[in-house]
Amino acid sequence: MHWADVVADKLLEQKEEHVISSGITPSGPIHLGSMREILTADAIVRAVNDKGGKAELIYVADNADPLRKVYPFLDKGQYEKYVGKPLAEIPGPDGECSYDEYFLEPFFEALKQVGVYPKVVNNYNQYKKGKYNECIKILLDNKDKVRNILETISGRQLPKNWFPWTFKDSDGTLCEGKLVDYNWPYVTFENKKDEVVKNNLEIGEGKLPWRLDWPTKWKTLGVTFEAFGKDHATKGGSFDTGRKIVSDILGSRIPHHIVYEWINLKGKGAMHSSTGLAISANEMLTMAPPEVIRWLIMQPQPNRHIDFDPGLGLLNSVDKYDKLEEEYKANSLEDNSSRAFELSQIGDYSARSKSVSYRHLVTLTQSKSSIEEVIDAFLKIGEIQEFSSKDKATLKTRMACIKGWLENYAPESVKFEIQEEAPEIKFSHHELGLIGHLKATLVEIEWKSQNLHDSFYSLQDKHNIPAKEYFKVMYNILLDKDRGPRLGFFLASMEREFVLDRLKHYLR
Repeated sequence: MHWADVVADKLLEQKEEHVISSGITPSGPIHLGSMREILTADAIVRAVNDKGGKAELIYVADNADPLRKVYPFLDKGQYEKYVGKPLAEIPGPDGECSYDEYFLEPFFEALKQVGVYPKVVNNYNQYKKGKYNECIKILLDNKDKVRNILETISGRQLPKNWFPWTFKDSDGTLCEGKLVDYNWPYVTFENKKDEVVKNNLEIGEGKLPWRLDWPTKWKTLGVTFEAFGKDHATKGGSFDTGRKIVSDILGSRIPHHIVYEWINLKGKGAMHSSTGLAISANEMLTMAPPEVIRWLIMQPQPNRHIDFDPGLGLLNSVDKYDKLEEEYKANSLEDNSSRAFELSQIGDYSARSKSVSYRHLVTLTQSKSSIEEVIDAFLKIGEIQEFSSKDKATLKTRMACIKGWLENYAPESVKFEIQEEAPEIKFSHHELGLIGHLKATLVEIEWKSQNLHDSFYSLQDKHNIPAKEYFKVMYNILLDKDRGPRLGFFLASMEREFVLDRLKHYLR
């Protein structure tokens, strides 16, 4: 049974209606690694609803959190003065919206493309509108119990004058301070400059520390399930303290949960926005079909890390997905893979007539000038007999992804450009002989992919010359490169006369 269905069954044993939560601090570009969390949550929402339950997906934007430092992708001169201030109160890099909106809006657009439509909870507004006031007052009135839980479970000792609130200083930054007085809803503290500052808790001047903020959201929003990263799941970590606080202090149920592993960028380590080591969700969608992105998350168990290779590895992933689709249509998949495929779909699944080879599409995207020419090439070669409206829509999306991939992440070995004019190459006498062999063969051969491919090996047998030498010469005269796409398909997609004229050019 697929992991999402296992979780859904456990949730439905408790009750029919559920609130599935996900969220992030929008401190920078929201990347594929963060996408794993909300896609994991979305899979469970779908599974609960598929089983007759009623699940709602919420996404908490933790924009009340402060800018912790000037990240590598920010201008130090512009942002140094904003360190410590809530993300919702800082201008974005474009100067047209707030910092949190600058990074959240593109992410929400990306979510639509992968078929995820959460209810967005603006955490900054939650504080400003007093939505957490009941929990805040309970926690502050029970600060000694809260302190005991945090110290006992985390194993670290809090400062002597610790108070369960992150104060808002006179300059607008969030800070620690020395408590002077607390009388709900006001708290007065002394800052590092020995100034006395008063916060009104009812209107969100300041915020709860993370270990208290998280269980407060569980209770206030009625969260019954949340997926979160392994950093929160360490012994004595924020989930351990949160579950104790929500049950013993706030008097609410502990949410069910799944801990997910990181997505690593091949050869570089785990993705993190703060370090700049990441591929944003939007960028990912410019180079990979949305259903393939979902499948990368749906197929493995959440507690297994994913190594993501944006180069040739991405090409292999799409090939695997396409093979999976063919097996799904043939009802030959085992249950877990079949369910992973279903959960990867954007909306209701509508089968394509036949999956065209993604590698062949990479070839045609570079050698043809329009989608119409690409379709004509596939029909001419005979790889597919007809294109439905679904096929054409898929083809359009995939061609756009391939163009984005070629521009940013494809290895040079995959890129090529057909030379309109014959490259100026001084071939040796031996190489000119190879060109003569090729011309004599290609004049008569039936212009089909497999025939063309086999002809190079027939020449190898006939002349006792390695086929790779014939391949190299053909790539040279067409692409001005030693290597290129799979030659049988590539030649079949071209006009015979163009290829023959190019060969003749070097035999004059």
